[in-house]
Amino acid sequence: MGMQSADQFRPGPPPQLTSALYARDYNETKELGGTKSAKRTQQQTDAVRFWTQANFGPSWNEAARQLSAWKKLSLAENARLFALLNMSIANTFITDWDAKFHYNFWRPVTAIRNGDIDNNDATEREAGWTPLNVTPMHPEYPSQASIQSGAAAGVLEPVFGTGTVPAFTATDAVDARLQRSFTSIGQMAEEQRMVRIWGGIHFRNTLEVSDQMGRKIAAHVISTFMKPAR
Repeated sequence: MGMQSADQFRPGPPPQLTSALYARDYNETKELGGTKSAKRTQQQTDAVRFWTQANFGPSWNEAARQLSAWKKLSLAENARLFALLNMSIANTFITDWDAKFHYNFWRPVTAIRNGDIDNNDATEREAGWTPLNVTPMHPEYPSQASIQSGAAAGVLEPVFGTGTVPAFTATDAVDARLQRSFTSIGQMAEEQRMVRIWGGIHFRNTLEVSDQMGRKIAAHVISTFMKPAR
């Protein structure tokens, strides 16, 4: 897919457990992502329930189809757009799994239940804490959802812009009655990132780093494979 190695876009390490940044993220996820959170809104809970793994990748192709129709892209332009989009998304999986098992960073459920052993006075242990989402059985850092949304946005925004666009929808893969509506590419990318905090399975810094990883992948794919149509 054009990368020289699986670690080409590997990020630096996650924050030290003793850092203020880690404490900030720990407490945000603990507060918003637990099954019994009193701070998470119903709208945020609905978003978490919608964004299953089955909906992440297809949503970007769905968005691209709707935005392409709005902008009336040609056949050649569409071929280029969807090739770039799906090559970039495919590369996110390679990059993500390389970095996850290089750093092997703990998930919030493990971190929060063991907040008394991280040597950080700002992280209070909650032994019975459980996340709203089921915790995936692989390391926390980085986030596949966020790398993927960053890569997709990195491909689509140069074509459709970073501002407001006509409303487009993402449809649930199982129940077509369930949809999410957005008026910018960045808005959907942000929601796909934030549900990982609201669902209690990621930390904010991870999502921010992962978004930038995805955008670097998109830029690499664009520069490597495609030239503007004439």
